Amino acid sequence: MDKLTSSFSWKRKRSKKQLSTQRLSDQLLRAFFHYTTDAISFSDMDNTLILINQAFEHNYGWTMDELKETPYCFIPKDLKVEAHQLFDAVRTMGVQITNFETVRQRKDGSMMDVNLTIVPIFDEHGTIIGSACTARDISDRKKVEEALKQSETKYRLLIDHTQDIITIFNPAMERIYISPSVEQHLGYSHMEFQSSSRLLLVHPDDMPLMRACHQQIMATKQQVQFEVRSLSRDGSPIVFDTRGFPILDDQGQVENIMFVSRNVTERKYSEAALLRSEEKNRIILEHTDDFIMITDKQGEILYLSPSHERVLGRRKLMSQVTLERVHPDDRDLFIKHFNQLIHYQKAGTYEFRYQCENGKWIVLESKGVPIMTKENECDGFILVSRDITERRNNEELLRKAEKLSVIGELAAGIAHEIRNPLTSLKGFIQLLYPTLQDNKLYADIMLSELERINLIVSELLILSKPQNLQIKPISLVVLMQNLLALLASEANLKNIRFQTSFGKCPPIAGEENQLKQVFINIIKNSIEAIASQGQGEIRISTRLLPNRHVLVRLADNGCGVPEELLSKLGEPFFTTKEKGTGLGLMISNKIIKDHNGTFQITSKKNQGTVVKITLPIVDDDIGSS
Repeated sequence: MDKLTSSFSWKRKRSKKQLSTQRLSDQLLRAFFHYTTDAISFSDMDNTLILINQAFEHNYGWTMDELKETPYCFIPKDLKVEAHQLFDAVRTMGVQITNFETVRQRKDGSMMDVNLTIVPIFDEHGTIIGSACTARDISDRKKVEEALKQSETKYRLLIDHTQDIITIFNPAMERIYISPSVEQHLGYSHMEFQSSSRLLLVHPDDMPLMRACHQQIMATKQQVQFEVRSLSRDGSPIVFDTRGFPILDDQGQVENIMFVSRNVTERKYSEAALLRSEEKNRIILEHTDDFIMITDKQGEILYLSPSHERVLGRRKLMSQVTLERVHPDDRDLFIKHFNQLIHYQKAGTYEFRYQCENGKWIVLESKGVPIMTKENECDGFILVSRDITERRNNEELLRKAEKLSVIGELAAGIAHEIRNPLTSLKGFIQLLYPTLQDNKLYADIMLSELERINLIVSELLILSKPQNLQIKPISLVVLMQNLLALLASEANLKNIRFQTSFGKCPPIAGEENQLKQVFINIIKNSIEAIASQGQGEIRISTRLLPNRHVLVRLADNGCGVPEELLSKLGEPFFTTKEKGTGLGLMISNKIIKDHNGTFQITSKKNQGTVVKITLPIVDDDIGSS
């Protein structure tokens, strides 16, 4: 029992469709065992673990080889007696234990709350040959329950679990005894099922089967086993696995018949789910966003989940694994891992870029698992892929945030170093000011320029820490007109025209110096982009939006930015200019976000660039934010 085996028996002659259906069913059963998040383990009658699934190793941290050296190291010392009692009850008495909550220990020493289901394993003769245990991690749920109800007992005793119903009939098929456990299963009290009661234990539709088994025992004096339904007090059917035993008198005649009934309703649901796995598991496969592919060992595709068409947009079904949609830079890695899967027949996970039908590239995380036969031969492969593009994008954002943090620290240091000499220069000029009456104009210019440098240094601090903005009403049209007058001489020298269209624009809420910095940065970028082509124009317009925002649109017909580089604009130190630092757009974007506005850039190579900025208009309460 060193591998997961199929519940189906193979015959020599089967149709191709039957073989394909059978193979898919076996593969889905194995996939259920290997990919369930519940830890599943099998042990023999000597309480020795003989098989665990991947979730077991993942949840507890121990591998099968480690468990062989230190068996049941995942059971805390103070719970080993409890565990032995549970498994002994299953193996010796055939008790089925369900929803038993206890604690298990991970390899790193941490504890994990689990919900156990332990059932006996029978051979073809009905003899118990071991036990199967399914452990579900309920740590999160237990934390919530612990917070809501601190006094609730954490562990349950064996007496809280299933007990068989025992009934005895006489040869006339009159019930003469029923065990008290009937109340646990059907909701009726023991007294309600006394022999004088007319309550039926067996479902009316199953009474013919019950009579036939009764007659068979009377005739053959042999044990019989069958499944029968009963109706609970609320009218729901309960399925029992029932064994009938003849009770013989001294002359060897049947004196009474004893039926031992075990509630197998939950097991029947599980069996039905497994036996009808081709239908029910297909429903799961058809609605999952994971991409599931099953191939034979030659790479011929036997099954593709519908998510390939729904998510990837692939309308044409493939018959063979191909590299058609794999990114050229990732094809060697794809081939390498696929070859390793074929030759070494070991599960492996790898990432590669894949192109959807609409041309969009996504990042897939794929895990390939070999499908092994009973003879331990590879019969094919299951490949489960998941779209992790969003995860990778989030990781990239984290890296950018870390880079921005470093830039902020650097900017704070630079600003500090510049301000020290500025303070001395400004102080000495102010000290000498009364003696510079003949050159007062030059002194005023020097003081003004020093103040301008000090303001620029203050703007550097935007990168290092959040700033308290002095928000006040600003006339956006006046601000833009002053800026254009300031930049007009530079634009004229480079044969660039300004085209303006200022619509009705109420005052906006903002910090004037910071907004000037944003628009100067954008307009100077446009001037430089146009200058490389000789001449052109920059169009600036404003428009009031319905959401109490003003849209400022700045468009040029300069050299533009290639589409593949557009997404990188605003990243620290990324620039398309020879002497640029890549910080201008990053700072501008941050300033607009601090003003509760939006910043958007669209561009095409050799066709120009459009920048759209929205800013909120003045509210009733304007102050520092």
